[in-house]
Amino acid sequence: MFITKYALKSVAACSVALLLAWMFGAGGKFIQWCAYGSVVVALFRAGSTLARRKMVAAVITATLMCLVPVSTWMGNYQGWLEVYLFVLAFMVFFVPVLGMSAATAGMGILIVNMLALTSPDSFAAGLFRSGALLFGASVSYLFLFHVMPMKPDKILTRAGAVALTDIGDYFRAVASSSGSKADLDEISQIHERSVESLRRYRRFMEAMNVDPVKELGSYEGPSALYALLVRMFEAVVGLANSRRFADHSPVFSAMRFKFSDIAGRSAVAFDVLAAKLSTGKGELDLKAIEDGIAGLEGELLQLGAYRRDAGLRDEFLEAWGAIYGLKNLVLEFSEMNKVCCTGGSCSVR
Repeated sequence: MFITKYALKSVAACSVALLLAWMFGAGGKFIQWCAYGSVVVALFRAGSTLARRKMVAAVITATLMCLVPVSTWMGNYQGWLEVYLFVLAFMVFFVPVLGMSAATAGMGILIVNMLALTSPDSFAAGLFRSGALLFGASVSYLFLFHVMPMKPDKILTRAGAVALTDIGDYFRAVASSSGSKADLDEISQIHERSVESLRRYRRFMEAMNVDPVKELGSYEGPSALYALLVRMFEAVVGLANSRRFADHSPVFSAMRFKFSDIAGRSAVAFDVLAAKLSTGKGELDLKAIEDGIAGLEGELLQLGAYRRDAGLRDEFLEAWGAIYGLKNLVLEFSEMNKVCCTGGSCSVR
């Protein structure tokens, strides 16, 4: 539904631009270049916030207004045209090093200039084309960013909250599983649902031309949130594989019970984080969980199972792996808490 709305708004923006040009009595050439300006703003949107997308649209429009008259005039001279096209293509294919927003804008600029180069005319005709581009781009700009704005940060935040909730459901199923076939089937279904939520989030990023790796080194931005969601999901998968450690050993039975209790209480953190991501409200307190895990670590070391026979040593390693997996998940809770909304304002932007 989101992708459909996204496409319909783009089509509506272009249609409004063409309708207004027609109502003002514009001719065929004006309407043609008006359409180019409208389409380039609607199609080559990029950035993870509305403000960023406005800036990208403004940069595309200003650059085209400067280059289109030159491209129109340069198309009359075969030799210079080839040099000009080489320089333009080099610059456009170089800018992706600056990020996905620059790459997206560069492709839009290149395409429209190619249209100007393949229909050469006088410099004055190029200025006329720039005016038509400005009209179409302005209409699309006003429609997409003021009349019917679509804020990518809010959309991605909601999608992230859904993914976080699904991963939390997956963790609950893992934590409460008795190992029966019915439980394993349920875990498998929720696992697939969580995977689909992560894929949906990634598709939303790609549809909005948001760089999936831009903010990986920080605690803000859609890419940072996506990376943490993937890491939390992988942590739950690891716990699913090791939660029922030393299943046939009575030596570890009490520890398994305590581990299940701590894991069950940890599941609440997913609800708190999902609510905090959506609304900016809620406080995450991990101290009790961290103390419980530290107690399990100490108890496991005091048990001294690794100094006994080889079988107990293997079971000790299984228990240590499960406890470490839960500890790793709690660390991811702390990281996610930094990315989520705080104080009513969201750091995901």
